[in-house]
Amino acid sequence: MTYPSLLTASQKNLQFIGEHKNAFDLEYLYPLDLFEDLVAQVEPCRIECSCKIENNKLDPARFNLAINDSFARKAQAFLGFFHQVETRVGVIIDYKPLHFFMKGFDYSKVTQIMAGIDARAELTEARVKTWWAIDNYPEKLETAIALSQSDSKPLRMLLEINNSLVIGFHLYLRGKSEVRLYPSVSREDFKKVSVQAQLAKILSTPALKLLEDSVAISLVLKENGDKILHYHVLPERVNSFVNNLHQDMITRAHAPYRNKSQSLGCTVSLSEKELLAGYLKTINLYYMNT
Repeated sequence: MTYPSLLTASQKNLQFIGEHKNAFDLEYLYPLDLFEDLVAQVEPCRIECSCKIENNKLDPARFNLAINDSFARKAQAFLGFFHQVETRVGVIIDYKPLHFFMKGFDYSKVTQIMAGIDARAELTEARVKTWWAIDNYPEKLETAIALSQSDSKPLRMLLEINNSLVIGFHLYLRGKSEVRLYPSVSREDFKKVSVQAQLAKILSTPALKLLEDSVAISLVLKENGDKILHYHVLPERVNSFVNNLHQDMITRAHAPYRNKSQSLGCTVSLSEKELLAGYLKTINLYYMNT
């Protein structure tokens, strides 16, 4: 006989975070405790645990949460969380771009909001983050493009394929802030011949080939010409996708999730330039519970 779980939604989310912490022997890093408090405040939500590999160094204290309802109330909870983080001596957060974006915001135009932390031993490298997914909201789309200072022909081409956009605000704990845009293309769209022709003008052949294993792709177009490619991998292909990257550090970081990857949402983020060079120095792995 099987029995239903007696855990609440927030307890299940905290358990998911705890399993990630245990898998990577994570000791406390600021502001993880404040983030865990936030989880209970904004349920229902989903949790995304992440690892960053950079030059063979692993940073696994990266956690995000995603909400799909009560956007106005929960967005204020996110701001409250950021202000809590800022109460620590030495922490300074630049809210200006986020506040400018949120001014007069129509929450009927948002499809998802996320908040997260990238906790590091060095506060200069630590940050809090929030992402806003908007759909059919041209005014805020143009605001986001202006804030990011990243307008380009490839960006406009991608927005012609799909005019929804994710805007990311990366707020470092020493006062630096960045606004990043994540245009995306779904699997349904990149099956179309016309879309394939457009993508071939933007992405390299190796980058396009990885789309075969993905339900969608999101891109960050860098000023230096590089592209950060976020592959939202089909659940049944996650393990083979990671295996085919042929790097031991990535394989080991994925190991705690190998046997449960089909029940999670998995995103693999990498640099197109490094993909073409044949060696990935920087890669992010994301695992979201469902």
